[in-house]
Amino acid sequence: MNTLSRHLVCAAIALGSSLSPLAFAQQTSTADGVFTQGQVNQGETAYNASCAACHDMKFYRDIWSYWEQRPLEGFWFRIVSEMPSDNPGSLLDSEYTNILAYILSELGYPAGTTELGPDNDMSDIIISKR
Repeated sequence: MNTLSRHLVCAAIALGSSLSPLAFAQQTSTADGVFTQGQVNQGETAYNASCAACHDMKFYRDIWSYWEQRPLEGFWFRIVSEMPSDNPGSLLDSEYTNILAYILSELGYPAGTTELGPDNDMSDIIISKR
């Protein structure tokens, strides 16, 4: 075995031994029930008060393919930083999160038992295809 081959074998062994079982764990996705029905109910109220005048659910259905396979946190940050358009960032984080739960529910994602929140590793939740 030549020197290059030995280095490649050693690198492969080192890489393989450095990968923990957690590296192969399945990611959480929006299909896993990452919000509660209570959040959906509160989100519907907040959505109707702050969002529905400009965005019906068809809006989200039309743009949703862009967000699929991306971290949920990115979509949350987008709505926090841009909505409502006349006063972005004016809602409480919990209101934005509940609105997000409502949107996800309307798009067909299931509710679960754990509350969604920006402090609950939303960056680790991938938006699954519908």
